[in-house]
Amino acid sequence: MTGIAPRHFAPSSLIWAELTRAELATKRDAGALVVVPTGAIEQHGDFLPVETDTFLASAVAELAASRVAGVEIVVAPAVPVGFSPHHLSHPGTISLRLETYLAVLADTVRSILDAGFPRVVFVNGHGGNSAPLRSLCAQMVTDGYAVGMVDYFAPGEKDWLPFLKGGLPRTGHACEQEVALTMALMSSQARERVQSAIEGLPARLVQPWIAPGHVDDPITAFGAGWPPIFQADDCGYFGDPAKATVENGILILEATVKGLAACLEAFARTPLRLGIARDPASPRLASEIPGRK
Repeated sequence: MTGIAPRHFAPSSLIWAELTRAELATKRDAGALVVVPTGAIEQHGDFLPVETDTFLASAVAELAASRVAGVEIVVAPAVPVGFSPHHLSHPGTISLRLETYLAVLADTVRSILDAGFPRVVFVNGHGGNSAPLRSLCAQMVTDGYAVGMVDYFAPGEKDWLPFLKGGLPRTGHACEQEVALTMALMSSQARERVQSAIEGLPARLVQPWIAPGHVDDPITAFGAGWPPIFQADDCGYFGDPAKATVENGILILEATVKGLAACLEAFARTPLRLGIARDPASPRLASEIPGRK
């Protein structure tokens, strides 16, 4: 399933990879917030590209960044491969081991912050990345590195949820929300292929960690943890993708971008505390980074 285009949704002046070192130095000196999209390369059923999570995180991050006013911002290259061991039964999935993924993220942040940028925020598009990202941010902030994270769909969730028409009233995997958003951002030719492929698909409302033939889900009921392993005989989606439409995708996209833009601006402007109390001889004491005025 090809045809996702265009590749960038924001002016070149906001795209790290398209700037020169001098232009990036100017951004740094102006105290720019650096946004790093994170996603995954993993199966999304037989109707969405394996790059869906990275594509959506990047597109929404760029669109949101272009709406932030009065704050310098730059969108760094995405970390395209994520923590996706639960999808490895299917071809197309590329996953980093947890320790490798954390190392890649940490090295990315240190490269940016050690160059003088004041703070970084990961904009994440894959549920399997969320827990590793939160844990990494906690570790790095206590070490004195100013880095936060947000799932791209979270800030505007209350506004886009009412647009869902299917049986799963939230985001899932290759679900109504992801399909609608992707179709809204795709070329018309690719959109038509997706629309044809999802026609008539039944809703899948039981988590993939439940064996076929069972409907009771104590994992969800008790708030426990278990990875949603999509095994080789699995349909590859969780949700109600057949209910997705381009029209709803446009509405969901607007609410999602608006919410993330507000989040990024607030994150950039808010004074945040770093580090922990240590021996005065330590190079990284508890401190505060000012917000952008």
